[in-house]
Amino acid sequence: MKTPYQRIVGINLAVVLLLAVIIKFVYRHDSLEFMYGMALALLGQLFVVMFFASLSHTSGIQQAYWLSALLVLLIGFGTCCAGAAIHV
Repeated sequence: MKTPYQRIVGINLAVVLLLAVIIKFVYRHDSLEFMYGMALALLGQLFVVMFFASLSHTSGIQQAYWLSALLVLLIGFGTCCAGAAIHV
């Protein structure tokens, strides 16, 4: 059985991966547009995660959402830069 941390962080990291793949195939030949698209998608995901964190009443769930937001920022920034360097 997964803990709330594993479930929330896992779902958000899967969303980052899915967004990166979709945006990379949409902006296959333009790395600057990929970076803008990925940055906007990550910003939207961060707002959603922070919204859910503010709605949560349980301390453990709220901490899981804030940890997830931090990881989305860190991993998303690396994905944004690395995805722009990869040409498919």
